[in-house]
Amino acid sequence: MAKHATFSVIFVPRAKKNTEQKREKLYARITVDGLRVEMSLARDLSTGLFNTKAQRCLGTNSESRQINDFLSIVNSDLNEIRKKLMLEGKEITAELIKARYKGLPDPDDIPDPTVLELYDEHNRKFKELIGTKNHSPSTYQRHLTSRGHVAAFIQHQYGKNDLTWEKVDFSFLSDFEHYFKAVRKCNHNSTMKYIKNFGKVIRTALGEGYLIRNPFEKFKLSYETVDREILTQKEVDQMIALDIKLNRLDKVRDLFVFCIHTGVSFCDVIKLRMNHIYEDQDGTKWIKNKRLKTGVEFMVPVLPEVQKIIDKYADHPERQMEGSVIPEISNQNYNGYLKEVAMRCEIDKNLSSHIARHTFATTIAMNNGAPLEVVSKMLGHRDTKTTQIYAKIQEKAIKSGMRNLL
Repeated sequence: MAKHATFSVIFVPRAKKNTEQKREKLYARITVDGLRVEMSLARDLSTGLFNTKAQRCLGTNSESRQINDFLSIVNSDLNEIRKKLMLEGKEITAELIKARYKGLPDPDDIPDPTVLELYDEHNRKFKELIGTKNHSPSTYQRHLTSRGHVAAFIQHQYGKNDLTWEKVDFSFLSDFEHYFKAVRKCNHNSTMKYIKNFGKVIRTALGEGYLIRNPFEKFKLSYETVDREILTQKEVDQMIALDIKLNRLDKVRDLFVFCIHTGVSFCDVIKLRMNHIYEDQDGTKWIKNKRLKTGVEFMVPVLPEVQKIIDKYADHPERQMEGSVIPEISNQNYNGYLKEVAMRCEIDKNLSSHIARHTFATTIAMNNGAPLEVVSKMLGHRDTKTTQIYAKIQEKAIKSGMRNLL
């Protein structure tokens, strides 16, 4: 032992929760050099029987005698463990004494988890919380993808299947950034998002003591301003008017037009059911649900173009069997077919579900006088700060249109 450690043990009773019985549970509080831990002694007693100041049960009844004898044994065992640790030359800590008493391995003998082991543990716990606040299936999938990127980078950079946390430093993050841009050919913002995802596990490693220094102290996340594309009203009208003979393209066009006039994201539209549509006292129909991504509620009126699409699929088998508003399609097929729809409409823009959402916020909502706060509610944003990006898009579109006019 490097130094003589101060040591004390006191016993503390605590009221049992969720019970009508007037009973208390006993805990031992072990303190070494001012650092303490508590452990349950798996013993309960009548409320008020134990005197904390005297550190014993007062009275001579059977329960008091049994508890006092038990505590004497516990105190003796803890002191004996301390003596053995001194003979072993171990650095005595409260955690170590508790572990020995409980029959657990010494904390120093338990290896720290590796980078991927801790990420797997994070993902396992996250999966158990899906459906609660900030724990959506899409975010879970994003962490699975991020974990895969970390594993691939470790193999690429170090030629290993895993790493200890001491290897995760500023150089690790710098090389990780270079890997995304040079090897995976990701753009800057996507690279930053992937590194940010890994940051949550890094914070866990810091909190658990597996990492000594935070690599983000020197490595700073930064994002480049991106011009978000939107469709003009003319382009929206072109898409609606397009005569499409192929059923697969017709369905994709309908889904895209639905998103343009509701602002609902692709994954949320696919999960929409007819019971998410209701009519208020004024006869106005509304779509009301919660976003899969964030769990935040959104509410948007059913505009005429949306109603046409709802009516169009009234007899579709998926509507009859599952109440689906629009027949389901995979995200991969959807994005692929959208490019073909854009070509047929002679729209020279890379259409995506994000463009539909941006178009709703600006071309459909703000250009028709909808206030920022209302647009924020319809999009299911937590606050208007997120929605303000669309005000900037609208301003840019206005300036561009005025330049053309001039």
